[in-house]
Amino acid sequence: MATTVQIRDHVALSLRRSPIIGVVRTASREAAAAQARTLAAGGVELVEITFSVPGASGLLRELLAARSSEGPPWFGMGTATTPARAREAIAAGAEFLVTPNVDAAVAREARQADLFLVMGALTPSEIVAASELGADLVKVYPLPPVGGTAYLATIRGPLSDIRMLAAGGFGVDEIPAYARAGAVAFGIAAPLLGVGPDEAESRRRIGRALALARGEAALEEGR
Repeated sequence: MATTVQIRDHVALSLRRSPIIGVVRTASREAAAAQARTLAAGGVELVEITFSVPGASGLLRELLAARSSEGPPWFGMGTATTPARAREAIAAGAEFLVTPNVDAAVAREARQADLFLVMGALTPSEIVAASELGADLVKVYPLPPVGGTAYLATIRGPLSDIRMLAAGGFGVDEIPAYARAGAVAFGIAAPLLGVGPDEAESRRRIGRALALARGEAALEEGR
């Protein structure tokens, strides 16, 4: 069994290879379980269960127990806004943590557990603070309401040394624009999934998203 340090390295490798975190955020635990399984089956290597899902930590335990071997997929927890939530996620076996905010105590919990940490921030001061707290990746969130790709490209100017994930509600076909603006990874929820129980449509969406995130679809279209 891999140690937490090794898992952190594996998560980092998966994110470089498949730079999408599939976000599960729903008011139904049953729907959340189905979404997580669909994302994993479609090739998403990092699946984030947010604390907004009822019984989120219990669902995480179930997903980890049902996995046939060590990841990928890696399962983590999001909306880890407080140290208490971070500790709950760690106790449930989370393999990475995601926050929407900058919190030194949450960062400390993640570092003590040797977990890969994606910390949410928006302003230049918050982004620098998240990086200084040891975030492996800074989630710039929420991007669309504040200017989307234009905002990201602007803050990347003076902060190009900080690795950033784009998040906040954009579609699959917007991935290349966010990549050009400087994002190295993408946090996406509902746009990865088809409407209703259409498994084939979800697989198609996930496949296209992964291809775009890797730059493969753009290469194909340019030929």
